[in-house]
Amino acid sequence: MVDPLVGATVGSFRIVRVLGRGGMGTVYLAEHPVIGSKVAIKFLHESMASSADLVGRFYDEARAVNLIGHENIVGIFDLSMLPPNRYYIVMEYLEGRTLSALLRDGPVAPGAALDILAQLCDALHCAHERGVVHRDLKPDNVFVLKRRGKSHFVKLVDFGIAKLRDAPAGSHTAAGMIVGTPEYMAPEQCDNRAIDARTDLYALGVMAYQLITGSLPFASRSIAQLLLAHLKEAPPPPRSLNPSVDPALETAVLQALSKRPEDRFPDMAAFGRALAAVQESMARPAAATPTTAAVASGGAPAGPAAAAPSAVSAAAASSSAASGPVAAPGAPAPAVAALTAEVRLPGEAAARSLHASQLTRAGMYVHAEAPLPPPLSRVRVALPRPGGAALEVDADVVRVVSPAEAKAWKMPPGFALQFLTPTPQVRAELERLAGGPGAARSPTTPAPSDDAAAAALLDDLQGHATGSHYELLGLPPDAEFKDVQSRARSLRVQLERLRDRRLTPRHAALVAPLLARVELAAGVIGVPAERLAYDVRLGNHLGVARCIAAGLPEPLLQQRRAEFLRERPEVAGRIATCLTRAKVARAMGNAAFARAQYEEGLAADPLNLELHREYWQLRREQEGGAR
Repeated sequence: MVDPLVGATVGSFRIVRVLGRGGMGTVYLAEHPVIGSKVAIKFLHESMASSADLVGRFYDEARAVNLIGHENIVGIFDLSMLPPNRYYIVMEYLEGRTLSALLRDGPVAPGAALDILAQLCDALHCAHERGVVHRDLKPDNVFVLKRRGKSHFVKLVDFGIAKLRDAPAGSHTAAGMIVGTPEYMAPEQCDNRAIDARTDLYALGVMAYQLITGSLPFASRSIAQLLLAHLKEAPPPPRSLNPSVDPALETAVLQALSKRPEDRFPDMAAFGRALAAVQESMARPAAATPTTAAVASGGAPAGPAAAAPSAVSAAAASSSAASGPVAAPGAPAPAVAALTAEVRLPGEAAARSLHASQLTRAGMYVHAEAPLPPPLSRVRVALPRPGGAALEVDADVVRVVSPAEAKAWKMPPGFALQFLTPTPQVRAELERLAGGPGAARSPTTPAPSDDAAAAALLDDLQGHATGSHYELLGLPPDAEFKDVQSRARSLRVQLERLRDRRLTPRHAALVAPLLARVELAAGVIGVPAERLAYDVRLGNHLGVARCIAAGLPEPLLQQRRAEFLRERPEVAGRIATCLTRAKVARAMGNAAFARAQYEEGLAADPLNLELHREYWQLRREQEGGAR
């Protein structure tokens, strides 16, 4: 039987095919007829539409996801209803594999497993900070994509039964039906006790167990037996199933699987730090491996604890920045490199000569191209001293800025280092090299800020405050809405933390107005309807295309264009010329000239849907349907 929705137009999208069916709804692939962008549309089952409670839960998914706004959580663009009662959500279309499909191939390589878990810790920590508990974590709800140079970029989906902070506690519906998936349910879910963020932590522990062993801790049983096992039985140690599992990783996973919530890690950030410590221990020589006890307690080895670049690692890096120059997103490239250091990276026989900046007695930022060291790896640094031997000091990598991030944030790629508990003599030497109190300065040299990274961030943001919202946030003109939300959230966190820092009076006075400026930027280019008006004024057709792809209705687009043309009547003749030239060029096989003409026309008339349709069709032909 042919699904009646296939081929139908829903909002601005035409439904192409069914992607899958679940307990609450059916998910379809849909395509925008103008620019060809793809979305997933999730329809609530008609049989559930008469229940106000189930409809509310369905829409709670959109509410929960939009509260979080994290790059590792699926984006939701719109929610509406087809008369009389077909409720639906328009969301990001993911081209990848579920984690369950990946697990069918057996245990995942340790590096990939830790990368996946770090991203999930980061996303869930952000969710929990906003009062959202997922409650149904399982491999089927995790997509693994190739994106941004990562082969295991994670997207967490299906917040359909998420518990919001203002929702009632418990794990059962009013009808008594269990909410969750038995293989991944925490003990408190199994006997209907109150749940909180540590419930998700247990489920992620089950997934971590499965990633490193290829098996579930409790499986092949009836539902009743599974629930009883979660309540009463200890899982087999992971190393009994896979002897190659790192002992510290086994300890961390078993702590996440503790029966009592208070015996687990206190939050996802602590679990993320424990996993990061395992990553560090795997990258270090055996003699430098952190103790199992430190991992088991949720603590960190000596030095900062940070995961891969993410909210978890950003929090750790930010705390380190109070005493050192951890490079923050948005920190500008310095005009002149402060010095050249010899840096020996893990696995490399010879040291590299690399420029460094933001040097303080606590750390520095090293400018480097790929290959970059992994977060939390240990490096040896030799700093030149005038008229003497180089000063050698060990350091931990606390932040890695990839070339793509560096381009977006307008700073050089590289990594931030924190020096490891140097002796008082070494600290004094570092302070002299950094131009601190121990160094001779001319009377006209201003005293450095107490926090070089904070000063750099504030100066950079202030330098872009009068520019466009994109310039302020360090984003390209075609930034995805999720990237806008994620970047604004990161800046808000960093700026909020500066309120309690010791800063120069000038820098302290910048924090509040810059917070307001970031909020304004996020409120404009982070909301499709607001961004549309803004990008039309900018002539930013790529941003307008993002708004179209988000599902803004065509009547609204036509209305906005009519208003635009009334203000600029001279545009019509120019557009006709560009369109004619583009069509002739395409007919003659000159795709490059045709594209240039479309782009010239769209810069003048960003809301011209005919130009958009032909332009994106040409782009898809040129790029092999990549967009």
